[in-house]
Amino acid sequence: MKLQKAVKDETTFVALGSLILSVLMVIVFFCLHKVFPDKVPMGASVIIGAVGGCAVAVGNFFLMALTVQKVAGITNYDQAYRSMQVSYRYRTFLQLIWCVLTMVLGFINPVAGMLPLLWPSLLIKGRGILSGIKPNGANDERKEVDV
Repeated sequence: MKLQKAVKDETTFVALGSLILSVLMVIVFFCLHKVFPDKVPMGASVIIGAVGGCAVAVGNFFLMALTVQKVAGITNYDQAYRSMQVSYRYRTFLQLIWCVLTMVLGFINPVAGMLPLLWPSLLIKGRGILSGIKPNGANDERKEVDV
């Protein structure tokens, strides 16, 4: 199966956005650690959590996009629905395993490991909101009419 351009473009958008948000998250950890050194940890565990969480989030998004691409070619509704359900179950299970690992393994900060799982959803929703806002009232289709 050939990867569609839309899958590449969306995955690139999510990967770059997740990377940027993860770097910002590490910076916030660093700043909070400077202010509250006893309460907010900063070190390799935060960076490992951010990198791992970002990789899991982007991988999950990519697998979802591949599934949607595959399902789009299926004409049988029930088969397509089952394929999406199975994909969702496995992807959710993989994220659950990652979350458990962040809590069990001491060298991964749980917060830094789990927060990046939210990035793809936030990026897509944010882009949807921002694409609906056009500068200089371009969104307004009403035209003034002289009466």
